[in-house]
Amino acid sequence: MDRAHRTVKKMWRNKPRAGDRKTDRGTLGLLFPSLCWLLALVCSALAHETLEAQSIRFRLIPAGYYLLGSPLSEPGRYADEDTPHRVRVVSFYLAVTETTNAQYQGFLKATGQQPPLYWEDKNLNGPNQPVVGVTWDDAMAFCRWLTQVTGVSHNLPSEAQWEAAARGGLTGQPYPWGAEAPDAGGIYRANLRHDRTAKDGYLFTAPVGSFPANGYGLFDMAGNVSEWCLDQYTPTGSGPFKPGLLRLLKGGSWFSQARDLRGAARQSAPPGYADGYIGFRVVRQANSAK
Repeated sequence: MDRAHRTVKKMWRNKPRAGDRKTDRGTLGLLFPSLCWLLALVCSALAHETLEAQSIRFRLIPAGYYLLGSPLSEPGRYADEDTPHRVRVVSFYLAVTETTNAQYQGFLKATGQQPPLYWEDKNLNGPNQPVVGVTWDDAMAFCRWLTQVTGVSHNLPSEAQWEAAARGGLTGQPYPWGAEAPDAGGIYRANLRHDRTAKDGYLFTAPVGSFPANGYGLFDMAGNVSEWCLDQYTPTGSGPFKPGLLRLLKGGSWFSQARDLRGAARQSAPPGYADGYIGFRVVRQANSAK
């Protein structure tokens, strides 16, 4: 029984009965703030409700305006990041964790698709570790399969969806947990690179959910694996790649430095590229969720 349900039960058990002389304005005055607090608690729970499909848990990300991007003064900022700007996002469900090897195995068995790179690598293929070695095309095929078997649209998150969810309700903070560095004070808040050591407990990928969730109940929105997004990457200035040739990656990975774990940081790779630090998580359409 969750906190909201326990509170309702307690308040109902102790509510004044008809004819009780203690039911006066003073009692109602004390009761009213409790009712307001309870309503806020219930609304908050509903705003971030959780559902499950094909063993993947999803968290509802509420609609609203989100402040995305990074100020020019943010330490570690890259030149291709947007400055802070407000973006309107409609509600959607986002997977609580990165797609795991166990979840991806169900897709492989159902479709007969070839396993990704590193599928046999004992450092990376634990059932609760995130699947890696998947291309953007592989991740999109997984989304199409989920759509087919559930009857509900699934996709990769857009950059705006991903960043809005990663910030977990915080505004103007570089990381999902705030401003502290990922390893500030010897407390490790994410899985990242430590000069080929395992100071955070993991030399390669960590089992999903090994580090604290953000304010929306999402795990590993920084570190562990870089996550494919739906968007094409648009480079700034002159470079070797033309717009449309690359796809966007967000979140940084176990192979990344701290600056790449910031919410506004952007990476990119060709859609056919695969590596041991790249994975994904999926979006589920909210208005037809079952």
